[in-house]
Amino acid sequence: MRIAIVGALAALGMSLTSAAVWKYTDPDKLDAASTVSSDAPDSPREGPKVDDDDPEPAKLVDKSTFVAGETLMVEGRLGQSKMLADTRGETLLFVDVRNEPDPLDPLGARTSFAPLNLAIVIDHSGSMKGQRERNAHDAAAGMIRRLRDGDTVSVVSYSEQARIVVPVTTISTVTRERLIRDMLDGVGTRPSGNTCISCGVDLGMRTLAGRRAGIDRMLLLSDGEANRGVRDEAGMRVLARQARNRGATISSIGVDVDYNERLMSAIAREANGRHYFSETGANLEQIFDQELESLVSAVAKDTELVVELAPGVRVAEVLDRSYQQVDRRVIVPMGTFGAGEDKTFLMRLEVPPSPVGERPIANVTLSYEDLAGAEPGECFGELATQMTAAAAEVSPLDAIVLSRLTRSETAKTLERANSLFAQGRTAEAQAAVDEHLEQIRSRRKTAGALVKAKEFFDPFGRDLDDDFAEQAGVLDKANAGFGEAAAAPEPAAASRPGKAQVRRNAEAADAFAL
Repeated sequence: MRIAIVGALAALGMSLTSAAVWKYTDPDKLDAASTVSSDAPDSPREGPKVDDDDPEPAKLVDKSTFVAGETLMVEGRLGQSKMLADTRGETLLFVDVRNEPDPLDPLGARTSFAPLNLAIVIDHSGSMKGQRERNAHDAAAGMIRRLRDGDTVSVVSYSEQARIVVPVTTISTVTRERLIRDMLDGVGTRPSGNTCISCGVDLGMRTLAGRRAGIDRMLLLSDGEANRGVRDEAGMRVLARQARNRGATISSIGVDVDYNERLMSAIAREANGRHYFSETGANLEQIFDQELESLVSAVAKDTELVVELAPGVRVAEVLDRSYQQVDRRVIVPMGTFGAGEDKTFLMRLEVPPSPVGERPIANVTLSYEDLAGAEPGECFGELATQMTAAAAEVSPLDAIVLSRLTRSETAKTLERANSLFAQGRTAEAQAAVDEHLEQIRSRRKTAGALVKAKEFFDPFGRDLDDDFAEQAGVLDKANAGFGEAAAAPEPAAASRPGKAQVRRNAEAADAFAL
């Protein structure tokens, strides 16, 4: 958001002119070294200079951060407010998008009037027989009971192929219990056959197509390896991207310890959903409740972040999120936001050699369908850094950006450790975790010192110390889980404790990367 600053320079003295002279100056072009002379030889008031009457040097406007928005607030932040001039450099650009519910109207802020369009897609392969399937159907039934009148739901099951168990139906007092009976009756045969996850996703998307405008969500549940249809991560990402481009979000739930956590996490991350791990299936109802809460409290959907880079600035890396780049525009779909929900974006930028002074980096635009208001939501911000000739004036990495960068690296460490562990290289997996733990401890101290600095400002009041502590806690548990698995009589990666730890790591990595 542009902030216009109009400065007025003091009158030179009544003896110089019969009228006061004012000069309005654009702050972006203001020369901090300019002064106004007070040497008027005939002035009867001339005397000792008083500091309070002298014009102060113009202060530089800090454009390394901004905050804008209403229903959705967007904060933009550069890694450094000052960079070294005339040298090729690198910085990070961080964007935090969140809803801040009105404390005076919490119920209004947490209720969405947009209808919900839900597709529940359940694995019906042979490995789901017994208690797993019963838990899945109980969770689905509970969610249907809590849907509002006017919402729509469909239920799809899949094994080697997919089929519709409950067709698209609008929820009402008349249809609600009938839907649950139809779902239980429609399951029919015992689970059997192989697992075609892509078949379930495809049919689930077809049931969402053509419904009236609302919030589209798919809950995808699987307990096995994809061995029919699309089986690779790249192919699954394509399916998830197609769903996202149609305005749907997919949240994935892995049940027990034998599903492919990489595929299920990739689907959720690509489609702006969440990935969950349910070790026994006993907590499926709580997971479904969490998803339902985010749906009924939705305040915005079809959210899109656009970062337009200044000439010469280039993308070195986009961390964690999917994006599309068109010329200098980086386009990031961010999906639906529930009340109080927070999503972030981080990318590394190359900055060409630039002269001393302000150096524009990017313009940021957030657009979304505002479910709480009549008009579409949109907000803007500019980010720029100051180039300095003095190396000692270059800024350290911003504390909030450092915290978010560390979260990304924690997610990658968990994924790398999982890969090493799966190859039987348990000691190397633990060493990778230990190395990153040391880095977290060091950065935690650095961030703490930066937060205490007089000029530090956090518009959202984050607790960065808790953030670093949470990451360290997850990594400690990962190493302990690897150690427990290594003590098992069977190969560590094949043991149940080992598999469970890998899936817990994947769930945590997904959360850290958002």
